[in-house]
Amino acid sequence: MEAMEKVLREAKVGKIEKEKLGGRTGPWLVTLGDGAVRQRAVFRHVDRRRPHPTPDSYKYDLAAYELTKLLGVELIPPVVEREIEERKGSLQVFLENCIREKDRRRKKLEPPNPKAFSNALEEVKVLENLTYDECQDADDLYIHLEDWRVCRVDFSEAFAPMSELLPGCDITVCSRKFYEGLLKLNEESIKSALSRYLSDEEIGALLIRRSLLVEKIKTLICEKGEDAVLF
Repeated sequence: MEAMEKVLREAKVGKIEKEKLGGRTGPWLVTLGDGAVRQRAVFRHVDRRRPHPTPDSYKYDLAAYELTKLLGVELIPPVVEREIEERKGSLQVFLENCIREKDRRRKKLEPPNPKAFSNALEEVKVLENLTYDECQDADDLYIHLEDWRVCRVDFSEAFAPMSELLPGCDITVCSRKFYEGLLKLNEESIKSALSRYLSDEEIGALLIRRSLLVEKIKTLICEKGEDAVLF
């Protein structure tokens, strides 16, 4: 991840396609580098943070990525803050050789290991509860076709200051790595990593949701046994 972050921060900006990707916020498709080494990336530049009535900000994407680094999980493609054409925004790896979950379902493609794929989707649900973002949006879930890893993009509306878990986004299992990351998360580490992007109110609600998730997983382990809950 660090090597890719360096590319995103420092590589020369080449081609910029401002109408290529569409979407509600009009992100740009940027080609970095020149010669033999090239990397495509998505540049999001809208910055409407709370208390705006319709919050949508690249800062929340950055916060979500930094949070996964604290947790020790790789569920979000690398993304950094960068200025392009005198506009600040987030620059995220463009996912090559991937398919959106929506398109996978439409094409009726089945994973080689259904259980592992199901677990991967469930792990994303834990992250969506923690960040308070939309649950299992098939437009924002991407599957790497070479190994069926699952990742999630677009957290630009996340981190609502809600002191609850996402309604209708029930958790049944969690990776052991994610759970251990949740146990280690604390106020000091979260504030140190995320205060550049989130308000005190948003961080406070995030800490409450972290505690609720830990208690939820502990309850599931008591009811079903650790092997049935942690993978």
